[in-house]
Amino acid sequence: MFALDLTSSALLLLFLSLTYLTLHTIHTLYLHPLSKYPGPLHWHLFHLPSLLSMTRGHLPHTIRTLHTQHGPIIRTAPTELSFTSPLAWPDIYTHSPLFPRPPELKDQPPGKTAPNLIACTESQHTRLRKILSPGFSTKAVMLQEGVVQGYITLLMNKLDQKMEKGGGNGNGKVDVDLVEWVNYLSFDIIGDVTWGKSFGCLDGLRYDSWVQTVRQFKAAMVVGVLKYYPLLCRVVMAVTPDEALRGVMEMWRVTEQRVRERVENEGGSGSGSGRMDLVGTMMKGMMSREEMEVNAMLIVAAGSESITTVVTGTVNYLLREPEKMRRLVEGLRGRFEREEEVTGSAVKGLPYLDAVLNEGMRLCPTIPDGMRRLVPEGGAVIAGEFVPGGTTVSVCQWASYRSESNFCDPDEFAPERWLGEEGGKRFEGDVKSAFNPFSLGAHNCPGQNLAWLELRLILARLLWRYDLSIPPGVELPRWEEQGIWWFWDKKPTVVRFSRFQ
Repeated sequence: MFALDLTSSALLLLFLSLTYLTLHTIHTLYLHPLSKYPGPLHWHLFHLPSLLSMTRGHLPHTIRTLHTQHGPIIRTAPTELSFTSPLAWPDIYTHSPLFPRPPELKDQPPGKTAPNLIACTESQHTRLRKILSPGFSTKAVMLQEGVVQGYITLLMNKLDQKMEKGGGNGNGKVDVDLVEWVNYLSFDIIGDVTWGKSFGCLDGLRYDSWVQTVRQFKAAMVVGVLKYYPLLCRVVMAVTPDEALRGVMEMWRVTEQRVRERVENEGGSGSGSGRMDLVGTMMKGMMSREEMEVNAMLIVAAGSESITTVVTGTVNYLLREPEKMRRLVEGLRGRFEREEEVTGSAVKGLPYLDAVLNEGMRLCPTIPDGMRRLVPEGGAVIAGEFVPGGTTVSVCQWASYRSESNFCDPDEFAPERWLGEEGGKRFEGDVKSAFNPFSLGAHNCPGQNLAWLELRLILARLLWRYDLSIPPGVELPRWEEQGIWWFWDKKPTVVRFSRFQ
């Protein structure tokens, strides 16, 4: 009798499961407000396919393929849409009231509850941005130039030292992994700008333990995916051994230490005379200690990865286009007689340098995936389409920037497309409003002034001082074939540096 009851219960459970699945399928495919939008059938039905693609580092690549096949709006999950239309940018990211981030994407570090620029309410975000704004202003960034220039000089001194020692080549040449060296530079700069002390990466030509942890985005991506299944997430996190979190906890130990040291040195302002580092700005704005820690961590991670991505990606494309490299190099050397003349104000007015960097950011966007937002109750019109409340929406930068509907020959590295009349009729149809590398609206990148200063100075000074080439027998990684786990999984990029003078 007991066995019979178990069998009946199992059959009932199976029947109810099949009934639910059938009703879910019918509703999702035919009755749901998003059913009219194209996309793979299994992606329409479940979140799991897109989440699995995300954990494998394929999602932006797959979304680009789907947009190419189906058009400017695709359905990537039962309640999620992706856009490539330039009209979607202001509709999603500057809408009033603002579209919030989905709760699954409001990530908090282990054991931390203070709000940061990603995991917070709109009122908290407004307060945090107001506090940080003075530290990212044009005036404040100008005061950071000495710090940026100092670390670029240190990088080049290290390169020169390797050349003097032979560097494996002799004759004043050295082959280095550009990704590794630019990462050293970017982390040292953003560490100093944030809390007045670098990571010492350039001094020792090695990664700090903090840096090594930040670069492990794959594990963090898995945790983010699990948040879509709360029960499973709780179980996995409960059985995860402490050893697995050792790197993260070490990162937090260093972060807490750096912030504590900076707070104790309350009268200091970092290593640059007359400037205020970002923790100093936070202190002035009366942030709590934990708020300073979580926001400093976020700024350091984002501020380093973005610079490394754009510089290494742009150089990668320049090395494949010798004539465009030659034009940029000759323009820099013709403009500046001495390296000391390469200053932030001087490089700001160089159209071809900016065109090269814009094209680098288009082909190598720092955030290639979509910045997802949740349509509020009542719905909204996005790119001319009414989208119901509760829908997650985004513009996938990788797909949008590589779309033929937005850019002529989208896979080609063509700086001239940013030079107005010089681009001619070929690029006059480019939809420049589709290009927003720092996003739009109140949630855009607060550090874009600093980013532009770093990008211009790093690229200009390196190309003024050195001739860059591909070493014999070396093949550069193809940028578009790299994996994406929030940020690019940048492969080693070995470049030969030769002193120009």
